[in-house]
Amino acid sequence: MEHCIPLGRLSRADRAVAGGKGANLGELVGAGYAVPPGFVVTTGAYRAAEGAAWRTVPPEVAAAVREAYAALGSPPVAVRSSATAEDLPGAAFAGQQDTYLNVRGAEAVVEAVRDCWASLRAERAVAYRQRLGIGEEGVAMAVVVQEMARPDRAGVLFTADPVTGELDRVVVDSFPGLGEAVVGGHVTPDHAVVDPDGVVVERRAGERAGQELPDGVLAELARVGRSVADHFGVPQDVEWVVEEGRVVLTQARPMTALPPPPVHLDAVRRTYGPVLLELLPRRPLPLELTAWTDEMIERHLARMLGGVGGVRLDLRQVLPRVDGVLQAVVPPVPRPTLRTPLRLARSAVRAVRHRADGWRDDPLTDRLRSRTDVLDRLDLGSASWAQLQAVQPEAARVLAEQGDLRARYLPAAARSLLLLALALLLRGRPVGIGELLVGADTETMRANAALDGLAVVVRDDPALRELFGTLTGEELAAAVAARPEAGRLRGRLEEFLSRYGHREGSTILLLSDPPWVDAPASVLGLVQALAAEPVDPADDRPARPRPAPARVIPASLAPLVAAAVDGVAMREDTHFELTRAMPALRRTFLEMGRRLAGAGRVDRADDIWWLVRDELAGLPDPAATTGRGAPPYPDLRVVVERRRAAAAVLAGSPLISPASLYPARPDDPDALVQGVPGGGGRATGPVRVVPGPAAFGTLRPGEVLVCSATSPPWTPLFARAAAVVVDHGGPASHAAIVAREYGVPVVLATGTATTTLRTGQVVTVDGHRGVVVPAT
Repeated sequence: MEHCIPLGRLSRADRAVAGGKGANLGELVGAGYAVPPGFVVTTGAYRAAEGAAWRTVPPEVAAAVREAYAALGSPPVAVRSSATAEDLPGAAFAGQQDTYLNVRGAEAVVEAVRDCWASLRAERAVAYRQRLGIGEEGVAMAVVVQEMARPDRAGVLFTADPVTGELDRVVVDSFPGLGEAVVGGHVTPDHAVVDPDGVVVERRAGERAGQELPDGVLAELARVGRSVADHFGVPQDVEWVVEEGRVVLTQARPMTALPPPPVHLDAVRRTYGPVLLELLPRRPLPLELTAWTDEMIERHLARMLGGVGGVRLDLRQVLPRVDGVLQAVVPPVPRPTLRTPLRLARSAVRAVRHRADGWRDDPLTDRLRSRTDVLDRLDLGSASWAQLQAVQPEAARVLAEQGDLRARYLPAAARSLLLLALALLLRGRPVGIGELLVGADTETMRANAALDGLAVVVRDDPALRELFGTLTGEELAAAVAARPEAGRLRGRLEEFLSRYGHREGSTILLLSDPPWVDAPASVLGLVQALAAEPVDPADDRPARPRPAPARVIPASLAPLVAAAVDGVAMREDTHFELTRAMPALRRTFLEMGRRLAGAGRVDRADDIWWLVRDELAGLPDPAATTGRGAPPYPDLRVVVERRRAAAAVLAGSPLISPASLYPARPDDPDALVQGVPGGGGRATGPVRVVPGPAAFGTLRPGEVLVCSATSPPWTPLFARAAAVVVDHGGPASHAAIVAREYGVPVVLATGTATTTLRTGQVVTVDGHRGVVVPAT
């Protein structure tokens, strides 16, 4: 086993031996780029030392390092970590492991190698891998040792704009001296942007004005950077130095979190865009996209929109994908068809013939519920493979017919809202229509009231208060399920889940996220937030959710308001009906995944989500194809890994460029973040960034809820939040509507709130101006 290998003998195929950095540097050397000479201390050397806990370097490894260093000429060197898990698409690991510069002498190099090894197990590096879902098994550390460059200038270049996603711009940050100052963020570098013709189109001086790179050097850096990107086939993050007028490369890795290139959106599509992102807080997996969104949500929308107005909407254009992996979101423009005039005429008749709340008594409603109940009662463990494969087509038929049901009653809902708006306009009434419609009696509001009832049980019982004050997440769910003192709460929770448990866990487009019935920990997190004591004990915030603002409704408007409220409830509650199919379908797919894993066709049950619908529908029973002479079975592991790797390239990238969705706003010099005003006045409190349902229980009364977007399962948190700030969403979004109902300030479409604001930071949210400012 070789413990040290020169860079010139390595290539990108040698990641397992040289780690990400070492393999890429070897590739650059082989491709003819100027790279400082050096060698890699291999992962084999690391594994030889693992048992020593890094206190000593094994003698044979130390000897190999000394010999390789001597062959290099014993110059001052840079000693840099090169883990097998770093410089991956979607996971740069920038700064997670250690680097040592200007190391002199063989013994100092050996010690630096040992310290690099140790940094693989540093707390920050372990936490970073956990966040990305990279397992600890198999992760190993190589170390790159290179002759120190003596640059006049150094820095980083990106072969695409990391902010806007534009692929035809090279962004160069530079500073006199070593590039580590730029990479580490210790200085403000000179900043330049170069177009495809090598022309510098943007400049911004850093800390040392007057020492910027000449246009000719910037053009050469851009040329070299683009050449490296072409060689690797993806946009690159390149570290470089300019040494005696020559460009020398010290690192190249795939760019991470690169947004899609900006596209021009008109005002209508900029309205739809935030709503789509509200429904997609993460990139859906291939089976979610193809078996649920394409086959079920699209068919539902086609029947609903087509039935109401003959409108066509192709989600495959809205959600473009390559090999099942979603690439971006393209806000749609619903398109009329030749049937539109006739469908609109029929809808006008329906609007008069039906009341919006008539859907509840429609025989189709009960029939569809009964069919969903049949899917729920299927014994998955004993079902045949063919029975499992039949669940998705039947669920798709149910959702399509629910589209027909909604098309029948939506015209009445729209008519009632239109008549109310017209009446308000004629009366010159200043009150917005939203203020008259708050507090509609919906399944969501009933679920919230039931959750508050669970919170009352906790608050009234000292033993439960202690339990909810010390445990969180799955530990809390396990305690409630097993402890005798939780018996009353457990019974109430079972009743709650029986009625409301099919509610989506995150949004209706993300099937793999467990619904409430399969994730009681998220429900108990909501109860925990509702039962919690205020952040400030002197806070007079009511213990229960605040009632909707009082509505003063003139007698002449009362019938119109009542009809419009029924319309709002119809829209909300028929959405609630759509989610009834989610638990059965999700469990079915996971059962199929378990059978595939049991037969050795995939590694884990949840690998099923990386398949697409047509692949899964065409698979033979894995249990019947494992014997001798069985027909060939598709190599699903290759498919899963191919798509997982493709998704990793996109990890962290927004689904749409913020520059497309949120046009530049006039800067407010006092604002930490700014967005679209959602109303509700002003409120001050500490920030609580809530990344998802698993963190529901962390919100304390009086805190400012900051999240990417909200959906119906988030609603109970509004009862405790002082204010709400979201990255995405517009005036018609869930966050805006619910914030109005609870009377809390809300700022929408900030784009960056979750990355700019920090938990514990005390801020003031101004819902009328659409800004978040430091508290004074």
